[in-house]
Amino acid sequence: MRSNQSKQKVKSLLWLKRLLLWAVWLSALIVLIITLFFSDPIANWLSNLGFIKILDALSKLGVLIGVTVFLLELPKREERIQAERKRSHFEYWKAIDASAASGTVTSYARKIALEELASDSVSLRNIDAPNADLKRIDLTGADLVGANLTGADLTGAILDEANLSKADLYRARLYGASLLKAKLESTDLREVLYDEDTKFPIGFNAVAAGAYLIAPHVSLQQVKLSKAILWGVNLQSANLEESDFTEASFRGAILKNANFKRANLNGAKFGDANLEGAKLNNANIQGANFWNVKGLTVEQVKSAQNWETAEYSKIFCEQLGLSPRLMP
Repeated sequence: MRSNQSKQKVKSLLWLKRLLLWAVWLSALIVLIITLFFSDPIANWLSNLGFIKILDALSKLGVLIGVTVFLLELPKREERIQAERKRSHFEYWKAIDASAASGTVTSYARKIALEELASDSVSLRNIDAPNADLKRIDLTGADLVGANLTGADLTGAILDEANLSKADLYRARLYGASLLKAKLESTDLREVLYDEDTKFPIGFNAVAAGAYLIAPHVSLQQVKLSKAILWGVNLQSANLEESDFTEASFRGAILKNANFKRANLNGAKFGDANLEGAKLNNANIQGANFWNVKGLTVEQVKSAQNWETAEYSKIFCEQLGLSPRLMP
C-alpha cells in the first residue's frame, strides 16, 4: 500500500515539474511575441526611465575610465617590456659567453640565444663561436660582421640577408646552407665545404673565394683538407688525386670510384664508408681506419703504401694475412 502511494507521489511530482517547465516556455514565448509586436513603445518607455538613463551614463563613464587607465599604463607597460627584453638578452649573452669560455662545440642554449638575439635585431658583431655546432640555425638578417665562425658546422643554416663582411668562416661547413642576399665582403671562405644544395648570393663565385664544392664527379686535386670532417658526403667518382686528407674523417661517405691516387690518407677514418672501385694506387694509408667499410678489396688496399699499418676488421685482416695484433 505504501509502495503504491510512493509511486503516485513520484508521478505527481514529475507531472508538476513538466507543467512548470511548459509554463516557463509559454511565458517566454508570450514575452517574445509581445516584444516583437510592441518593440517601439517598449523601447520608448524604457528610455524614459531614470534608472535606465543612469545605467547608460555609468556604462559610458566606465568605458572612459578604462580607456584613460589604459593610456596612462602604456608608458609603464613599454618600460616593463623593455626591461624584460634586456633581462632576456643578458641571459642569452651569458649562455653564449659560457659556451665560448668552456669551448663547448654543441650547445643548444647558445644556438637558441643567437637566434633570439638576431630576431630582436641585436648586433652579433665579432661573436666568437669557433667550431660551434650551429646546424639548421636561423640567423636571417643577422649582423655578423667580423664574427669568428672558423670550423663551425653551419649545415642547413639560414643566413639569408645576413651581414658576414670580414667574418672568418675558414673551414666552416655550409652543406645545404642558404646565404641568399648575404653580404660577403672580405669574408674568409678558404677551405669552406659546401654542396650542391648550398645557396650563395646570385653571381657569387665560391670557388674563387677558396671554398670547395663537395659533390659527385668534382675535381679536388692537390687540395689540403687535413682533419676535414666529411661525414656522409657524396664524392662518387671524384678526382682527389694527390690531395692531403691527413686525419680527415670520411665516416659513412659515398666514395665509389673516387680517385685517391697518391693522396695522403695518413690517419684518415673511413668507418662505414663505401669504397667500391675507389683507386688507392700509391696513396699513403698509414694508420688509416677502414673499419666496417663497404666494397673494399684486398687488391685496392695492397696498391696503396703503408697498408700494413692501417686498421681493418678481423675478417679483412685475415684476408690480408696481417697479424691479429693489428686488429682494432
